[in-house]
Amino acid sequence: MVLKKKVATFFTDKRLKLLVDSILLIGSGYLMLKKLFGFSVSSWLTDNYLKEGLVNNIVAVAIAVMISAIIVKIIGLYFDNFPHSSHSFVEPDDISDCLHRINAEIGEHLGKCEDDGINIPAVCEQHVFKVNLGLIVESMAEHIRKSISNVKIKKKDLFVSLYFFDSKNNNLDYALHYDAKRDLVETKVIPLSDKRYEEYESVKCMNSASATAYVHNAKKEYKKGGSKRNRTIKHYLGCKVFSGERLYGFMNIEFHHSSVFSDEDEMQDFMEEHVYPFKLLLEYQFLKKEFFSSLKIYDEHWRKAS
Repeated sequence: MVLKKKVATFFTDKRLKLLVDSILLIGSGYLMLKKLFGFSVSSWLTDNYLKEGLVNNIVAVAIAVMISAIIVKIIGLYFDNFPHSSHSFVEPDDISDCLHRINAEIGEHLGKCEDDGINIPAVCEQHVFKVNLGLIVESMAEHIRKSISNVKIKKKDLFVSLYFFDSKNNNLDYALHYDAKRDLVETKVIPLSDKRYEEYESVKCMNSASATAYVHNAKKEYKKGGSKRNRTIKHYLGCKVFSGERLYGFMNIEFHHSSVFSDEDEMQDFMEEHVYPFKLLLEYQFLKKEFFSSLKIYDEHWRKAS
């Protein structure tokens, strides 16, 4: 996979393309002149300057250069039309399912308001926050599996975990993970100021201004905990879950058994194209939970004042 990317990078280099196009343009222009006016450079050189044997060698080199330029051009066109990537476009069915569930819940909120008036406690209780988070994470994981085109990603090859940020105690508290049916989480509480965890990618990212974290060669560079799954890890991606100044948590994504990305740039592209839409859905759930909490407090104060 790394070799293929290097080959693709070489044949799509702009300077190489310019050189090849120039060679082909000069060659095609010369053939047109020869066809129209009968002008031959080889004959002119033989008649005026060089010996026939040397001219024949020059012609052979020119033909070899032209053939090479044609081959390079064909390969370059292939990579232009079928660019190398570890991931591909997939239909956004998983995102659509999440949006459908969210829209249905909003419809239930509206229906509750219409049936009972504005019954704030009843509306707040309809927001199944943890269930929605689980749905989004599972949908994201399935979307990731479908979008990897260069290797087959099984359920056991992908691990996703979500932690809540406890600002009061400065901890990351475990919330849920994928695959939920497998017991894969050893560390349920990660104190961000504890030196025992300072090399964790989630801790380093949370304690910095960065929003994301990437480890390409996770087998060597990733700080591993006590879980057995860490023996097979290949790549790690992580990101803060936040909105504006509100920091809600952190999401970890691990790829196991098979190498998927050729470098960190590919990992970053993958994060932006395939993970961020689901991260936004997670952040929406946190914002909605915060809104309902504020609304419930307002309702309690209003009732006391009445």
